[in-house]
Amino acid sequence: MLQAVENVSKTFSKENEELKKNLIAKLESITDESEVARLEPFKPDKQKTADLNSLLNTLKVDVKKPKKKAPESHLAAVKIDNVYGADPSGIFRNANFKEESGTVSKLTTWEMLYQKDLELLATQPPSNGFQQMILWTKQGKVWQFPIDNEQGLEEEAQVGFHEHVFLEPYLKPWCPRRGPVRHFMELVTVGLSKNPYLTVAQKKEHINWFRNFFDAQRSILIETGAIPDVPSKSPPSLSA
Repeated sequence: MLQAVENVSKTFSKENEELKKNLIAKLESITDESEVARLEPFKPDKQKTADLNSLLNTLKVDVKKPKKKAPESHLAAVKIDNVYGADPSGIFRNANFKEESGTVSKLTTWEMLYQKDLELLATQPPSNGFQQMILWTKQGKVWQFPIDNEQGLEEEAQVGFHEHVFLEPYLKPWCPRRGPVRHFMELVTVGLSKNPYLTVAQKKEHINWFRNFFDAQRSILIETGAIPDVPSKSPPSLSA
């Protein structure tokens, strides 16, 4: 890849070193992105982990302390014969109360907290290790068995294998048929096709970046003879 970058940079008479740095930086970013995806294939949900911590906190032993006796009151007892014997004040006798309208907006936050409290009251903590593993499996915190090596790749389940491997057709609208630019992009597509850690959308995004990069340097490539002098048409976006 470094030799291919060197060959591409030689076709530019100006800004040779800057062009080489940009291409190498892009290739290194693809490598870093793949490495991050390889080292972190499965990430537990932070919200589910927080729910588990709150569940474990409820298992603490409550040590009851002896109740202190209330101090005895030295006041004399008041004798009350009849609480409702006094005459009413009548301050609400002529009051006019407005009826509430039928369309009262609900507070979604309070409703969510109320449902959460009901769920906590109805959910019993696991009594043994088996129930705890079942709970973690339902929450998606552990692998589901049998493992088919496809867990966590639900988005790619509808994508065919050929879309990951055959990436050369995306070079036809804009890339020259021969020369250092073609050789460089063929190496890029081969490397992306063998990368199992990137999605098809990410691979198209990287190819689209190189296309925009060389399209910005099109005038220099035509002067050096790296690409033919053909009127360029705006190719369709690869993000779809």
